[in-house]
Amino acid sequence: MNTITRRRLLKAACALPVAASLPAIGNPEGSADFSRLKAAYAERLRRILAAGNLPYVDIESSCNSSSVDIDAIAQSMDRLNIGLMALSADIGRNQFSRGVRFDNLSDRLIARYPDRFIPVGNGGQPPALTEAADEFLDAQAAAARKGQMMLLGEFEFRHYPSPRQVRRGELDRDVRVPIDGAAAHRVFGLSQTTGMAFQIHYEVEDELLAPLEAMLEQYLKARVIWCHLAQVLYIERASRYTPAYVESLIRRFPNLYFDAAFGDASSTYPLSRQRHARVWAASGGLEDEWRRLIVAHPGRFLSALDLGQDRLQRIDEYDRKHRDFLGQLPAETRYDVAYRSAWSLLFGEQFA
Repeated sequence: MNTITRRRLLKAACALPVAASLPAIGNPEGSADFSRLKAAYAERLRRILAAGNLPYVDIESSCNSSSVDIDAIAQSMDRLNIGLMALSADIGRNQFSRGVRFDNLSDRLIARYPDRFIPVGNGGQPPALTEAADEFLDAQAAAARKGQMMLLGEFEFRHYPSPRQVRRGELDRDVRVPIDGAAAHRVFGLSQTTGMAFQIHYEVEDELLAPLEAMLEQYLKARVIWCHLAQVLYIERASRYTPAYVESLIRRFPNLYFDAAFGDASSTYPLSRQRHARVWAASGGLEDEWRRLIVAHPGRFLSALDLGQDRLQRIDEYDRKHRDFLGQLPAETRYDVAYRSAWSLLFGEQFA
């Protein structure tokens, strides 16, 4: 990127809304609605804990807002003792063609169940981020200014077709949006100015690491959740990605987080025929180096299910697999990853 282009991008980022114009998420007095939500969330988590169960915060799931069964999801959360869920609305092709750039599903979720759903922005996946990035990001920024979210959505910068899409022969979801391009600068800038975290889907490949590191260095106050810890779909393309490398990022970038939504020990990616998640040892248990990393930095790792509209009915299965992962962590670390780290990220304080 040349100097002139970089200056233009930085100027655009600086033109985004400043944090002072937004509800103060870390300070409940800044928003009465957020204060009530926070109290309801805390009560729900304490109730589940008091019953002797472990709640967790699903920081990353998504759905089609026109067909999601909100009541069924809420009932499943109760049955499975899931504490909170950030359920984002993806803007599909039909909505996109009608001019939708912000889907206010979160308003409906918290109106019906204010004790369990975290208001979150929309997912930045095709076509939103690939065909109308400025319009989409304008709409997300406007919604953030209005206090309609506590958390920005998941943005797809590099995404291979999902296993389910591969099996259906749908191979067009091969997303390549430069992590240091104009859209990314706007996303990082929006996070930095609002204090809201956002999520990235960014496949692990050696050639992609340096541009991400450069963005993290440039936007030190942006709060980034890199989805799918140790999900390496092509090991030959990712020789550098190890627990030691991830720890080096954690030490360099205080606002970088990782979610724990990844396949189980037997899950393989159909195109590469390789294991989805590198956190698992050959025995099927959590690999020691990855466990040590999480134990050393528990506040930087977040529970997540990564449910989508085509797998919402599999919530029991995803819950079981995630709890199997949590169960392999020491007790205090387990509670940190399950809900304490997300609470700190959202509210800037320890859960009491």
